[in-house]
Amino acid sequence: MAPFWGALAACALMLFWIADSAEVLEHDQPGAWHHYDYLIEGFVHGHTHLSVAPDPGLLKLKDPYDPQANGPYRLWDASLYKGQYYLYFGPTPAILLLPWRLIAGHPLPQRLAVAAFAIAGVGALALFVLRVRRLHFPKLSPDAAGVVLIASVAASWLPVVLRRPDVWELPVVAGCACLWWGLYFLWRCLESDGGTGWAVGIGCMVALMLGSRPTELLAGALLIVMIFQITKSARRPVTAAATIAGVAGVLLLLYNTVRFGNPLEFGQSYQLWGADERGVRHFSLTYAAHNAWVYLLALPSLSPYFPFVMAVPPGGEPPGYLGIDEMHGGLVAVPVQLAGIAAAVWSWRQRRNPDARALRCTIAASLLCSVLSGAVLFCFAGAVTRYSTELFAGSTVAAAIGMMAVLGGKWIGTLANVSRLLVLCACAWTVGFSALASAENRIFFRKTNPLTYSVAAHVLNYPSLWYAQSQGIVYGPMALSVHLEPFTGVSSTVLLSSGRPGMTNQLVLERLDARHARFLFAENALSGVLATPVLEVEGNRLRARIEAPWLYPPTQHPWWREIRNASLRADLRTRFVLQAGGTATATHTAAFFDPTEFEPRVATRESEGGRGAWVEALESLPVPSR
Repeated sequence: MAPFWGALAACALMLFWIADSAEVLEHDQPGAWHHYDYLIEGFVHGHTHLSVAPDPGLLKLKDPYDPQANGPYRLWDASLYKGQYYLYFGPTPAILLLPWRLIAGHPLPQRLAVAAFAIAGVGALALFVLRVRRLHFPKLSPDAAGVVLIASVAASWLPVVLRRPDVWELPVVAGCACLWWGLYFLWRCLESDGGTGWAVGIGCMVALMLGSRPTELLAGALLIVMIFQITKSARRPVTAAATIAGVAGVLLLLYNTVRFGNPLEFGQSYQLWGADERGVRHFSLTYAAHNAWVYLLALPSLSPYFPFVMAVPPGGEPPGYLGIDEMHGGLVAVPVQLAGIAAAVWSWRQRRNPDARALRCTIAASLLCSVLSGAVLFCFAGAVTRYSTELFAGSTVAAAIGMMAVLGGKWIGTLANVSRLLVLCACAWTVGFSALASAENRIFFRKTNPLTYSVAAHVLNYPSLWYAQSQGIVYGPMALSVHLEPFTGVSSTVLLSSGRPGMTNQLVLERLDARHARFLFAENALSGVLATPVLEVEGNRLRARIEAPWLYPPTQHPWWREIRNASLRADLRTRFVLQAGGTATATHTAAFFDPTEFEPRVATRESEGGRGAWVEALESLPVPSR
């Protein structure tokens, strides 16, 4: 079984490496990386609020929940109630990490806590694969078992979620790990036909699930109900599991009452972030269709540059919807999840086999857990990539069993061989896509592992170089002529843009009045990089010459070898120039995002007609010298 143990070690090391590398991000939003540290310290000192006190300036505001007013003072995504900060995320991670704090004298860093929960969950998956292989698919080779485990970890979306192991990811990963152990204990309980010890394990995992994510309520209840599948009397094991889970539920309601005076208030009503929670309709059936499409079927945007796959672009959201965050349609990104169908087929074929009864019930429970999670997540007012782990946590177990059924089953013939080939292709696609999506997730990989990212990007970007050369694509400065519509009011038009949603480079034309305008470079239309002086408008045209780093390939691209002068390369990678109206302004800054296309998107007459201005002509210019 050396290949399997090697696969398990590789998965654990990979998850730890991804999470631990995020240490360099902790200065970006210091508070967001320490919420659970603050909660643990609160528990140590005997209270339920966070150990960090709100800024006095926040408490002096007329309306401290106004996101425009509280921006300079708030602790991001904490809940403010009666002058104290609380955490609307579940307390389970803090409770489980409290012994470390008491023994070591300091909290375990959140990034390592996320890694620990993820690796603990993978341990449950490994036990599943080992025991299912031994009891039901003994012909499955150790190599194939290792492939199943690696593909299952990729299908769970953990490699993507752990790229930012922050306060948001910790309870999700903890809930996923507890569900996997709960399903494993369920299987062992059914297999032993009523082992009370396994039922106690189920109750403990359900309790921890509820304390991680209240949205796990339905999945937790399902695990306890499934104990009734025991052929002998299920009274004792069901009573044991239900009692533990029930006590945990009561304690959770008491915890909310102590904090907010309301057992059903988890703190989201008092949440401080970029929107006013008081005006948000968090759950509605009107969100379900859109979320189902985003979570399952939405196609990613593609880029010729590493890491090639980008999150689903926003659009078509229903009224009241908050938006989507770095989403990839699951059945497109991790198609090995469809192996759960093979598990269901295997269950049907084994319906008269009493030895397979426990595993059949576990497969049904795992699939239903994902269905129940989807019923909650699809009705939420947003789609978030970390929730994909919660959505697919149950079905990942079924997919692992389905992969074993196909690769190690007794099926023979052409159809069986084709099925095995499809499963192997789905495994390869899932692992590859998960790796690329992890590298793409907010481009954290470039910040956390710059050397590894640079090497991978340089090598994998060669095909884009060859394509650009074959198509005669020219990078560098541009001259453009802009057509102006008659002035109707102060306005801004994005003439050129590149990048992904939320990480966009822009050349903007601002119309100030009928006779004056100016060009400017901006990030996301929010942060100005460089602007021309106010220009006189004569007639209906303006001309400009521009230079910007995002008019070239990304820094790691092999195209840069054509610029042999190292100092010139460094200069071009940060140089912004705007020439218009006989004046030139310039600056050097790294305040821009990598391009995601060979050429920037252009505002044309067809796209911008009647809305102020468009690019009438665009010409590439030679790469300048210093």
